[in-house]
Formats: sequence, structure tokens, C-alpha cells
Amino acid sequence: MLQALRSHRRWILALVVAASLAVLMLLGAFGVSPAASTTRTGHDFTYYNNAAHQTVVGYRYYCPNYSGGWGTITPYYVINNFTCN
Repeated sequence: MLQALRSHRRWILALVVAASLAVLMLLGAFGVSPAASTTRTGHDFTYYNNAAHQTVVGYRYYCPNYSGGWGTITPYYVINNFTCN
């Protein structure tokens, strides 16, 4: 069995490469359309000064192509979905 695999190594490798390319082409055909990319969701974080979330001290948002925010990043935060453009 092992000897048979060794003698057919090139064919097996060619089949694996061809199957991989076919999968990538299918994924590309069903990719995200430009209209769908305008409704992608990112995340935003609201940072607080303590675990009781008494005072907001910072804010950050993250999208696939950009991010921004202000203030201080702390270990006390709330994460939400953020609509990206």
C-alpha cells in the first residue's frame, strides 16, 4: 500500500491541488457582493473606570477597514455590534 502511494505521489498531489483550486473558485463565486459589504458589522467597546461601570472613560470601534475612538482603554468594558460603512 505504501509503495503504491509513493509511485502515485505526483498524481495524488495534482488531485489535491486541483481540488483546492476548485474549492477556492467556488468560494470566490459565492463571495461577498459590494452591496453586502456596506452592511458589514464591526464591534465597539465602551470602557469604564471600574467594574461597576460608573464612568465612561473611553470608546473604540473596529471595522474591517478602519477603526477609531477616544479616551482610555481599561479592563472594564462592554462590547456591542457596530455597523460599518
